Amino acid sequence: MKHETSVALMKFLSEAARRLGVAEHTYIVGGAVRNFLIDQPIKDLDVVIDSVALNGKDSEWFAKELQRAIPAATSLVTNQYGVAILTIKDGWSVGTENLKGEVIEIANARKESYSEDPSSPGKGYKPHTVDPATIEEDLVRREFTFNTLLWRLLDLEHGPERAEVLDLTGLGKKHLEDRILSTPVDPDKTFSDDPTRMLRAIKFVAKYGFKIPPDVLASIRRNAQKLKQMPWDAVRKILTEDILEGPSPRKSVELLKHLGLADVLKEMLHETPGFAAALGRSLTESEIHLLLDLLDLGWAFKTPVSFLDRNDQLRLREILLGNAEDPAFEKAFVAALVKPPVDQQRLFTEYAIPPKERQVVTQVARRLLIDDPTILTKGLGDGVEAEIAKRYPRASLPERVAAKFSLR
Repeated sequence: MKHETSVALMKFLSEAARRLGVAEHTYIVGGAVRNFLIDQPIKDLDVVIDSVALNGKDSEWFAKELQRAIPAATSLVTNQYGVAILTIKDGWSVGTENLKGEVIEIANARKESYSEDPSSPGKGYKPHTVDPATIEEDLVRREFTFNTLLWRLLDLEHGPERAEVLDLTGLGKKHLEDRILSTPVDPDKTFSDDPTRMLRAIKFVAKYGFKIPPDVLASIRRNAQKLKQMPWDAVRKILTEDILEGPSPRKSVELLKHLGLADVLKEMLHETPGFAAALGRSLTESEIHLLLDLLDLGWAFKTPVSFLDRNDQLRLREILLGNAEDPAFEKAFVAALVKPPVDQQRLFTEYAIPPKERQVVTQVARRLLIDDPTILTKGLGDGVEAEIAKRYPRASLPERVAAKFSLR
């Protein structure tokens, strides 16, 4: 959702909530408020209704009222955590903004419990039980203090510029101003309840320059192994989308190491082939230096340059650093290393290379490139053929025909 759409939607929600008499106890919480205060675009709205203060008027009730007020087709589902998900199916404009396809999620203010049994399906990722709570109780279950800031819909009639930011914990504004990443409660509880929060900490440090205070840093190191309690696909999603595809991925890799999370992820990749395969697929388009950083961690997953052994990975980094001022060289060299620009079919035929040995052409080409990168411009094809000629005598015509049709 773009910033202008978010603002238009806030104004609509404010008007609807005021008309229904619930605007004083319905809020926009978290990321939207944080981003507004640090001059970042508002992307998503986290709407929370205090059903305790409103005597049972909850997220589903509010969503159904919104359905009646929206002059367009919508769909509504409510999940097991009481989050009502309202999707706008047809064209509907608020001001200059068309909201077709947008999704409004409305949660009840809630408190959560997490099972102490490590084998419990909810432990370490999803809450074991969810109960209605006041907005104050809801805020302290959130991961970081700067995400506890909120607006009342009552104050958003004219948009966020004229709305009061509420800081019910008394910590959110100060920590946001000082760029401190702290938790509303004991960080051990915060990270034990949901270990994804340790990865999200890296996102905020890398993206916004937050600092991790000593108590939070120590807690992440203590709780790092709890990442293993999470579904691996949840780890992969946050790791790729929020960290490795974020604005400072190489800095984020250093943070993973510093916080002790890189070693835990290494263990997970080794123990869970599905995780390793999915991570490899997610990173196929990643920048080569980042992939080399990840291979330096000993992570077992497939990358476009996984065919290189450790010494050749170091040599590749050396070559790229030596040509850092020439981005075109880096792109061409890595592409040639992955798929050498050599007429392999002709070599197979000319030298009657047996099918089981045909990988030798690619191996020779890569070896030549790693040993002497200038061969890419001097004549890689000639160099490869010269090496192949040493290993395989030129075939006779019958042998060439047989090789061409893979008969030998």
